[in-house]
Amino acid sequence: MGTEAVKLTANGPKVSVVMPTYGPTLHLSAAIASVRRQTWRNFELLIVDDNNPDTSFRRETEHIVTRHQEQGQGQGQDIIYIQHEKNRNGAAARNTGISRATGDYISFLDSDDIYDPRRLEVAVGLMGSAEDRIGGVYSGVEFRRGGKVYASHRDVEPGNFLLETLACKFLIGTGSNLFVRRSVVNALGGFDESFLRHQDYEFLVRLFSQFDLAASREILVIKNNENLNLPGFSKTLAIKEQYLEKFRSLIESLSPADRDYVMRSNYTWLGEHALREGLREESRAMYGVAGRYGKARARAHMRRAAFWVQSWLK
Repeated sequence: MGTEAVKLTANGPKVSVVMPTYGPTLHLSAAIASVRRQTWRNFELLIVDDNNPDTSFRRETEHIVTRHQEQGQGQGQDIIYIQHEKNRNGAAARNTGISRATGDYISFLDSDDIYDPRRLEVAVGLMGSAEDRIGGVYSGVEFRRGGKVYASHRDVEPGNFLLETLACKFLIGTGSNLFVRRSVVNALGGFDESFLRHQDYEFLVRLFSQFDLAASREILVIKNNENLNLPGFSKTLAIKEQYLEKFRSLIESLSPADRDYVMRSNYTWLGEHALREGLREESRAMYGVAGRYGKARARAHMRRAAFWVQSWLK
């Protein structure tokens, strides 16, 4: 995009990009740079450092952020760096960023993901003509591991995906694909800080209970899926049960077929997760629970068989 076009997008709604960061800084500089390269110039970047202060990750993060702040001086780039006094979790870091945000929209970006240069411009454009029931925007996503593309998803549609989100089947791809009206984030009360995982799904269930999402099929977010800091099966089970318990009343209000779909999907996922760790007994138990909610489809049987074989190779 040329200088004139960039100048045109310098005015208009302000976007607050909230970036929580914790642990390895492998992609942090690239994530920050992707925000600084946005064609939509009316933004602020709030980086919330959730590392404990006495760690090497805190020192590395501070060094990287300070360098970008210095580079952005004189360019009208507002980079705000906030340090938690101690590690609190990703939901708390996001809420800290939200509390300091001054934009009309909140755009989330994990510190290991990257925005396409037109990410904010496209999202602001879609929301500019959106009805009040549209709470935000999501887009196509590209997935990378080790710097190589291994998948992409651009088959996104506008609408309401409450059922799919309860089943953890809504393909948003990453929390970095959330671009939401600030008024909606405030109305929802931000993120539930009691959730150590499933934070995005938990937030989206509450969002879809009141609002819809607009969509762009352009790939505007790159997910670096390095599988860092993943919890083990026992922690994952606890998180999943917390998620299902929080929305128990909502799930029970669904039709029997939809309720069974939600429960079967969640416990089938747990069965697969256990097999990835070679935990065959735990997996059998999870598939047993899933089976109470109806028979699995042929594709699910094939996936289970593939994971079962892989579990013996661990």
